[in-house]
Amino acid sequence: MFLCGDVSASIKNAGIIGNSGEQGKTLVRFGAKSARGMGVAYDRYGKLWDRAGDRVLNSYSVDGRMLGQFVIPKSNSRDDKLTLVGDTLVLKIEGKLYSLNVNASSGTEVTPMNMEVADISFGTVEDKFAFVDKDGKVYLLNPATGVRSLITEIPMDNFRSIELGSDGTIYWFDTRNMHKVVDGKTVDDWVRQTPGERPQLIDGAWYAHAWHGTIKRFDKDLQSAPGVVLGGASGSFIGHLAQNSELINGRGMAHIRDNLYAVSGLEGIIHLLEWNPKTKKMSIVRRIGALQNINGIGLGFKGRMWAFAGSWEWYDRPDTPIRFSINPPGSPGISQAVMLDNDYMVACGFLWGTPAMFSGNFDKEINGSRIQKGFDLREGAVGSAVYRQDNKLTLLSIDSKGSGQAFYIGSDGKFRSSAGDVALETKRDTSDWTSLAMKENSLLASAEGYVIEFENDGNNWKEVSRWNSWGNNPDENFGSEIYISSDSGLLWVSDTTRQRVVCLDSMSKKLLGTFGEVDNKGTGMQQLDNPKMIIARGKTRAVVFDSGNQRLVKLEK
Repeated sequence: MFLCGDVSASIKNAGIIGNSGEQGKTLVRFGAKSARGMGVAYDRYGKLWDRAGDRVLNSYSVDGRMLGQFVIPKSNSRDDKLTLVGDTLVLKIEGKLYSLNVNASSGTEVTPMNMEVADISFGTVEDKFAFVDKDGKVYLLNPATGVRSLITEIPMDNFRSIELGSDGTIYWFDTRNMHKVVDGKTVDDWVRQTPGERPQLIDGAWYAHAWHGTIKRFDKDLQSAPGVVLGGASGSFIGHLAQNSELINGRGMAHIRDNLYAVSGLEGIIHLLEWNPKTKKMSIVRRIGALQNINGIGLGFKGRMWAFAGSWEWYDRPDTPIRFSINPPGSPGISQAVMLDNDYMVACGFLWGTPAMFSGNFDKEINGSRIQKGFDLREGAVGSAVYRQDNKLTLLSIDSKGSGQAFYIGSDGKFRSSAGDVALETKRDTSDWTSLAMKENSLLASAEGYVIEFENDGNNWKEVSRWNSWGNNPDENFGSEIYISSDSGLLWVSDTTRQRVVCLDSMSKKLLGTFGEVDNKGTGMQQLDNPKMIIARGKTRAVVFDSGNQRLVKLEK
């Protein structure tokens, strides 16, 4: 084969980012579509459990490797929950109960328990958990035997959730207050304000969650102990607030050992936390999960990367948590990101349903700015490029049909004004556009497996050539889907169909290196599985989203 030997070896894998399983059988895989986390359970064999995308329940080792994947019903409800009772996982999905033994083989489907409930407790007592039925009756249930006992009955007006203390005390929450039931009777003089989302009692301390990746801690009587231990949201605030967006509105926690805890984020990403009893704060020590869908990647000259809602350093490990996190853009994230000459990133997207521009450098948080007027961004943007039009810095955005819009931006990447629609005039009908790049004053686009070159024609662009190979050998042809990025005289092509990345001289099309096994997808460190969006920076580095393996691969020439 042509693509082998010294040329193939000229691009190397510099490491994996965003997938704690890294490679092979331990790679973490989420379902094809996102689904909210259910909370995290930790069993006596050392496995962590949580939902991982649509219809998928995953188990992990504490060091981030995926151990098993299980089939659960379709749902994306934020009220779904799981609890661990002995060796049985009990899952509440869309108000129905299901069970799974923690020793079940990977691929096993959860078993319906033929029960409908309003909520279940995280806490357990003597192999029993608490549940509330639709009529407000509170029971303790042993899932192994099916034996249940009625404890009390509560009003269902504004009911939110239930928890069970290790001494058998029942706590239930409405939208405002927490209530306490001892020996089946409500303690009338014990009413507390609900501390946040998904209140949970662990080893005598209450934990609750809020926006901006905030976790709060209280004593058993719900007095602050000390209150916020991670994040910082306490309602209204003015100014800067550090956060980890993958922990927004946490779904639940588990105590692993000593001062080590696990928490599940809104999208099912698990993080390990270390509790410092002296400072009474928690710090994030490990990210356990994958990268489901990435449309835009940023890459600076120093090797700092940005994906979805935060950044990584070049030498970070596969399980490193994101840094400088921001409020996440709407699914499926930003469009293709562009790096400006001053190392600022700019990309389009949506934030809370409003068109937004994401811009900044990686020394701090990227700025996600919702723009209420004048920014008529259409949904479905995929490709982006920046050039000068009428001596103004211009961001071009296209959708998968090749329909273009232009926006004037500043040197900081911030939106200035709309520059109207832009036509990419092709010599024949073209569909399935994926990405854009610049080659000096020419615009490059990728569509249908071709690199299409355009020259400027007023406010529009006119096709001058297209090509889908750099030689005559069959292995020198691109597949039917490619993504491109260009920088420092190099054109990098992510050849999705043929499972590789190719680096070419952007002027001569001379092959400078390849990565991956042509037409052979895989999970190893030298393999790819449907690589998609790619970004290059300088003469030596690129990062590609290895979509089938749900990871970022760092490439060095």
